[in-house]
Amino acid sequence: MTPRVSVLIPTYNRDEYLAECLDSILEQTLRPYEVIVVDDGSSDATRQVLNNYESGIKIIKSPNRGKPAALNLGLAAATGKYVWVFDDDDVALLDALERFVAPLEAHPEYGFSYSTFHYTETEPGSHRIGRIVGESRIPDVESRGFLIPLLESNFLGGAALFARRACYDEVGGFDERLLRSQDYEMAIRIARRFTGVRVPGPATFHYRQHPGQRGPSSDQFEASQRYSKWLEYDQLIFRRLYEQLPLEAYLPPGGQLTELTRNAHLQRLAIVASKLLVDQACQELEHLGNFETTRFSDEERRLIRRLTVAPFYKQGRVLDRPEFTGRLRALARRSPAVRQLRREIVRSLGWRPRSWRPPALIGQLTRSSSSALSLFLPIPRLKQSPRPCSPKSSSRHKARSRGSAARRFPPVSAPE
Repeated sequence: MTPRVSVLIPTYNRDEYLAECLDSILEQTLRPYEVIVVDDGSSDATRQVLNNYESGIKIIKSPNRGKPAALNLGLAAATGKYVWVFDDDDVALLDALERFVAPLEAHPEYGFSYSTFHYTETEPGSHRIGRIVGESRIPDVESRGFLIPLLESNFLGGAALFARRACYDEVGGFDERLLRSQDYEMAIRIARRFTGVRVPGPATFHYRQHPGQRGPSSDQFEASQRYSKWLEYDQLIFRRLYEQLPLEAYLPPGGQLTELTRNAHLQRLAIVASKLLVDQACQELEHLGNFETTRFSDEERRLIRRLTVAPFYKQGRVLDRPEFTGRLRALARRSPAVRQLRREIVRSLGWRPRSWRPPALIGQLTRSSSSALSLFLPIPRLKQSPRPCSPKSSSRHKARSRGSAARRFPPVSAPE
């Protein structure tokens, strides 16, 4: 018996990409049982495009309420055993459905399958899929488990997740408040309840790169703003998760909280820092300040190194936020454990100062070491460039600067 696959395609004002998307689904080697297109109040030529496919698809018309609401309408109408949510501007490879279904048919214990995808440009003028510029990466889920890598970064974006209908029935519909990142939040919910299996082989679809507008009419934005929008909605998701997920969820497979409590807090710190959630990151510093100063394990050092890496949102790092570095400095004054953490962050940044006294630290300051220095001293931002010294006053200015350095910065002790 042919597996029954429902493909859900929400669409809004994507008439230039929609036909290529639909062709790629209808030409699959494993034909879908049904293709449900939810037109979310499009005002372009979407209806004319859909008219050419009426015999092969189901069309649901809706006022413009955003992608998650459109997906929930599609889920309510879907009758297949499997559900594949597919974006209206992406293009499936011809054997995608066949490859997604195979491991789930062979192993009923799995709730979903997942794959990599191609990052693909759009041909100017024709609006068709063009040059492949990269492929997504799936992290090590064998040794680290599935949930923690997914919390760190969304490797199940777009159509990379293919699930049994029963998964959606159990976890519920898409969160209609999330006009962006609703796929990420759904993937986390499903991954918390079900086990997944990776599809063998290469990518299954083209994740189209294009300069068009995103979002519903109530929250439209240009392609150049997509990173800040992802951050905005990812932060909504992870503020809730910070309150909902127990600390045990941040442990590696087989880990015991009684033995790895500090590891769990460092993992949670690394995750909230990757979403630039400064308040939650500061709360984790408070927790970490209560531990003894035992040597960090290799895994704990790896988690601390993650604090020094900027997440993909292109908004800097948590270490660049004065609220975070200020809290770390304050806690380090009274907590040996936070001083130990600070020292490890400095090592991860690759800075090896010859002296830890404030005037000497300033003298060793470079572009690469400024983040490390901010963990010890508040670094004021200059609003304008200082006036250059005249030749007559330069020596006098240097002497005055040397004398005032100790007054401007209170002494700090070397890191523990």
